[in-house]
Amino acid sequence: MELYAKKITFSKKPISIPPEYRPSYTIGLIALILKLSCQSSKSSLLKLHLIYWALKSSENQESIKKFINSNYTESSKTWGIEPSLNRALNYAVHEQICKIIHGKYELSDKGETLFQKIIKNNGFLEKEIEFLNYLGKRKITDSRIDSIYKKWKNQNAQN
Repeated sequence: MELYAKKITFSKKPISIPPEYRPSYTIGLIALILKLSCQSSKSSLLKLHLIYWALKSSENQESIKKFINSNYTESSKTWGIEPSLNRALNYAVHEQICKIIHGKYELSDKGETLFQKIIKNNGFLEKEIEFLNYLGKRKITDSRIDSIYKKWKNQNAQN
């Protein structure tokens, strides 16, 4: 097979990248999650993934609210592990926005500064902040997440 093109050129085209795939957006959410919804601004990886999943849609948020309002008895939808969150966490640790201590992510002083800048910017991430304030620091604990995970694992391991 012969190619008849004498010259091949490529031109760069601007493309829109969804916010959840932008590390800067996700790192901002990490700072908000750790500060607003985690005791002592510390969290397990599993808890970060649950809250990040909830922030992705109002349907996911309603599922979490329903679970909380049922006194943690009603089953919540199964949440996923988001690779873009893992990448953003790696970057946040590298940039010293958060650190890992005893297997938990903790907001650093630099992360606290980022959090303050986000909060001062009125209207920025408003819906996310509202949901995280609803969750507070005690509605979804690491131990509760571990029990949800174990229950889900036991139920689905039989299938």
